Amino acid sequence: SNPSPYYGVVGLVIGSVVGCGWLVSLGGSFLSLVLFMVYLGGMLVVFVYSVALAADPF
Repeated sequence: SNPSPYYGVVGLVIGSVVGCGWLVSLGGSFLSLVLFMVYLGGMLVVFVYSVALAADPF
C-alpha cells in the first residue's frame, strides 16, 4: 500500500504538538488542549478519507 498518507499524518501530528507546546509556554494551557482536540478530530476524518482513497486500486 501507499505509505504517504501515514507520513503526512505523522507530520501534522508533530506540527500540532509543537504548536500546542508553544501555546502552553505562553500560558494558554486550556486553549491549547481545546485546539489540539479539535485539530486531531478534524485530522482523523481526513486520515480515514485519504487511507480509503489510497487503498482503492481504481
